[in-house]
Amino acid sequence: MIPAQHPYEAKYKQEDGGRTVYRSKPVIAWDDEGQALVVDERSGRLVPANNGRAFTGLSEGGHPVVAAIPGGGWSARYKNQDGTYTVDPLVAWTVRSDGTLTPIDTDTTGLCDDVTATGNFDGLVPPGHETGTAGPDSSA
Repeated sequence: MIPAQHPYEAKYKQEDGGRTVYRSKPVIAWDDEGQALVVDERSGRLVPANNGRAFTGLSEGGHPVVAAIPGGGWSARYKNQDGTYTVDPLVAWTVRSDGTLTPIDTDTTGLCDDVTATGNFDGLVPPGHETGTAGPDSSA
């Protein structure tokens, strides 16, 4: 058995209540013949990904978050429709298994998300540049 070093997901297609549902499971390891292995929750064992399910194939998975560190005084700048900017402090940076850092902000309901996924994201503001009202290429 070879532990999975790069994230892959086994994809499954199932019928549930008359509708098609797509699910995935992370590949945990590869057997000696190169078959992807996933966890079977019922037996508590690793089984081939294509064993007894509606297996549709493998796809590259995302690297999992392995740590979170404080925002460190960084902020995210968002451009408003009227041309002004809003600057919100980052609550954290997530660290993925490949070393990628993702800046995390929170909204008024407490939902945390990647700031770069927001449509009006305009850039990151380093500590000490709290106003962040200049363009991304200036030294505001």
